[in-house]
Amino acid sequence: MILVGLAAILIPAVSDMVGRTNASASVANISEVANSVQRYETQYLSYPDNLDSLMTDLTGTDLDTLTASLTAATADVTLTALTRAPLTAAGISSVGVHTAGDNTFQPSTATALTDTTVLKGLTPATQVALGLETTGVAGKYIILGLGTISELNGETNIEAPIYFPENGVLNPESVYGRFIAVFQITDGTDPLARAKFKTVIAPTGEGLTTGLSNYFAVASNI
Repeated sequence: MILVGLAAILIPAVSDMVGRTNASASVANISEVANSVQRYETQYLSYPDNLDSLMTDLTGTDLDTLTASLTAATADVTLTALTRAPLTAAGISSVGVHTAGDNTFQPSTATALTDTTVLKGLTPATQVALGLETTGVAGKYIILGLGTISELNGETNIEAPIYFPENGVLNPESVYGRFIAVFQITDGTDPLARAKFKTVIAPTGEGLTTGLSNYFAVASNI
C-alpha cells in the first residue's frame, strides 16, 4: 500500500517533468533555429536554398510521414509566376523533394521551383493560432523544412536540427521530424517583392507561443 501510494505521487510528477522538459526544449530549439535562419540572411543577403518542400513531387502529393497535426494545420499553395518571384528574389529557387515513405533522415533531391509548383502553406486558422494574423488569409504563407540538403547546414547550422518528441508515436525514424520555416509571399492580395521569413514551427505544427503555453500549462499542474 505504501508503494502504491508513492507511485500515485511520483508517476504524475515524472510525467509533468517530461512534459515540461519537452516543452522548454521545443521553445529553445525553435528560437535557435529561427536565429540561424536570420543569421544566414544577414550574412548572405538571401535565405538558404534547397529547403524541404514537404512533398513527394511538385504537383501536390504530401510526404506521407508528416504528422497528422501538421497536415491539419496546412493547405496546398500552388505557385504562379507572380508568387514564385518573391521566393526567387529571396534566394529560394530550388526545394528538396522527398520520395514516398521518407522519414527524417533520408535526404531529399534538389528540384527547381516552377510557376506551377505546389508547396505546403498555413491554413488561415493556423496563421491566427501562431500569432501571424488576426484574420488569416489563404495562400499568404508557405512552409519549408530545414532538411539535410539545406544551404543552412555548414553555415549557421552545423547540420539539420531534429525535433525531439515527447512520445514514441512521433519518433523521427517513422515521421518527418525537422523544424519548419514559415515564409510570407503575399500581402494578402498581391505578391511581395521579396519573400519574408516570419517564424519557425515544430513538425507538429506548433510555434513558439504554443510551446510556451504548453510549458506553463504543465507547470501549473505541479
